[in-house]
Amino acid sequence: MTDSKYPDTQLPFSKAIDFFKQKIKLPTSGWTDIWQEQHSHAFVVAGATHDALVEDFYNAIVKAKWAGGGYEEFKQSFQDIAAKHGWSYNGSPGWRSRIIYDTNITQSYNAGRYQQMMAVKHLRPYWEYDHTSIEHPRLEHKAWDSLILPADDEWWNSHYPQNGWGCKCRVHSLSEFEARQKWEKKGLSGPDQSPPIEMEEKVIGKNGSNPRTVWVPKGIDPGFAYNPGKAFLEPHTVPPLQGYDAVLKQRGEPWPTGFNPPLPPKPTKVPAHILLPADTAPEVAVQDFLEVFGATMEQGGAFTDAAGSTLAVTKALFQDGKGDFKWLSSAKKAERLKYINLLAMTLIEPDEIWWVWVKDHQDNGRWRLKRRYLRAFELDGFSEYGVSVFEWGRTGWTGSTAFMTNQPSEALRQEYFDKQRNGRLVYKK
Repeated sequence: MTDSKYPDTQLPFSKAIDFFKQKIKLPTSGWTDIWQEQHSHAFVVAGATHDALVEDFYNAIVKAKWAGGGYEEFKQSFQDIAAKHGWSYNGSPGWRSRIIYDTNITQSYNAGRYQQMMAVKHLRPYWEYDHTSIEHPRLEHKAWDSLILPADDEWWNSHYPQNGWGCKCRVHSLSEFEARQKWEKKGLSGPDQSPPIEMEEKVIGKNGSNPRTVWVPKGIDPGFAYNPGKAFLEPHTVPPLQGYDAVLKQRGEPWPTGFNPPLPPKPTKVPAHILLPADTAPEVAVQDFLEVFGATMEQGGAFTDAAGSTLAVTKALFQDGKGDFKWLSSAKKAERLKYINLLAMTLIEPDEIWWVWVKDHQDNGRWRLKRRYLRAFELDGFSEYGVSVFEWGRTGWTGSTAFMTNQPSEALRQEYFDKQRNGRLVYKK
């Protein structure tokens, strides 16, 4: 990947490879499950909800690009992988494989170019936007063609390519001499003025999880208004995958305005008979739970939570890797079986939903998405809190827990509930 016209592109292009290879591989229900800069740190394929599927796609791109086979090899691998996992996806095989391949390779290239240009910024302090699409040009992108701005101009923070699906625009660095030659041809004595950024409202995540309204610069597809290379070099300046609180603590900064944790909710009063009798068999308890969500012991169901995310509800939620119900493994876990109805209530009508990315140290440090559903209960005069946690494992959603605790004062109850909050708040009742 060199260009004799622009000397800085002749630097070793290991940067693009490093950018792609450092990404953590994350299963997601939709491309917008993570947002903008987070894509510089994570590899996702919209709708690829299992680790094994995501890993196969990731490895196929690495092999096709850096072993020489290119897109045609990945296109065949894409179809083989989809068939292997029984994966259904939107669009034709050719269109979907092209989008996945081109987006990942192009963004890796752009991130690598950014690092190269930053390394020679003292010699080449100006950047030029290069619109390369001829067959299907985007009018906004075409209007930015030949725009020359200082490398430190904030406009590049949101308009550094890629600026949309299939966008092939690039940025080239210029020396002072090269920049002046171009200015003179345009009748200018200095750099161009940064184009005004007009924001527009868009709805994202309609076909995945967490549908929401966002503001994006006009001319840029939702999710692309960021600089991939800058996000890669400055990982602690973007909303972190493991939650705002962890990174802000590391940086020694307070919660930014607008992200202060809300006050804990007032507990919901529930009658004591909602708890199951102590002698209830696990199979009976799980069957009752599943029926609430339209599922059975033989066939699962799908449940869309208050944040718009869909969960597969099956008996596997309560089983360990051997297929045994988790309550059978210890007396402590068996005590929680009686709270299974509170677990269902928490899922259906949570007070809050939090997302947090964590490392699974029992599985080679693989990253997992935990969705934490919180709801406060008051049971027969005692302030107790029910918490349910669902974790995305290698083959889908697994893991659950529900527990209660007595706290003697309102202050302690609020403190306890606040400790259960972890990651990013995506829903509040």
